[in-house]
Amino acid sequence: MKKVLSILVLALIAVQFAFAGDVITRDAKQLPLTARNFINQYFTKPQISHIKIETGMLGSKKYEVLLTDRTEIDFDSNGNWTEVDCKKAAVPEALIPVSVREYVKTNFPQEMITKIERGRSGVEVKLANDYSLKFNSKGKFVSMDD
Repeated sequence: MKKVLSILVLALIAVQFAFAGDVITRDAKQLPLTARNFINQYFTKPQISHIKIETGMLGSKKYEVLLTDRTEIDFDSNGNWTEVDCKKAAVPEALIPVSVREYVKTNFPQEMITKIERGRSGVEVKLANDYSLKFNSKGKFVSMDD
């Protein structure tokens, strides 16, 4: 009985991997409407270089968008942004929580935020000097990495 159950589980996993795969496209219509609206709202004249659509094991999707200015934006399956990496340019200010913006302005007045990542536990930002600052879900500073 254990053997049969193990074989069924392995078969299920194999089928999931067979259907999971990455798709690369330039068609913005492949993105959820929320993601398209986000790009148009926060980036001037955005031109999409390519979109990588990753399909997970349970059918969930993740979208990685690369703009022609080298900005990378990651979206979850609902089209909500999870990460914005502007490389050497500043992340749009409206994406940065006020408490995080104020902390950076007070403690690193000469630096700009070039990357922001949000997750369940809070927000992480990367500064132009390559320092990485972590904030909890309430916007309180937690730690710094260099």
